[in-house]
Amino acid sequence: MGILDRFRRNRPMSESELDERSQVDGIKYRDLQVVGQLTQMGADLKAPRHTIFYLYFPAQATATAAADALRAAGMAVTVGPMPEDYLAEHPDAPNPWRVTAERSDKALVPDFLRDMIDQCAAVAEEFGGEYDGWECGLNDAEQAMIKAQQEQRRQ
Repeated sequence: MGILDRFRRNRPMSESELDERSQVDGIKYRDLQVVGQLTQMGADLKAPRHTIFYLYFPAQATATAAADALRAAGMAVTVGPMPEDYLAEHPDAPNPWRVTAERSDKALVPDFLRDMIDQCAAVAEEFGGEYDGWECGLNDAEQAMIKAQQEQRRQ
């Protein structure tokens, strides 16, 4: 089965299928969906881009220990409590401390995304927290190119 065959099905992928890894690059299919969206928007996946990873922990001490581990891996990391309005709506939130790990100097593929997701998940597990995913967008050059294309279409 090819890498895109799973996306060509007539039905959405199940949660368990989304957590399976591609045999080509080892990235989970749920993450490949995001990569596919970036590509459709015009992203050059081999260009460095700002990528953010989110982890949540039950206490400040565990969040800080996790942040130290991610800093050692070269990530820029911030630690803080969840926003007060979120905590007011979710007073029993099991992981009220957020760790945000960022990097801007790496391309998503082939290795960075897979390696950082695995590392963030491992750090979350080691310190009793939860890895919640990642995000990134187009870089400045890609945004400028899209804007120029849109302006050209208007003319």
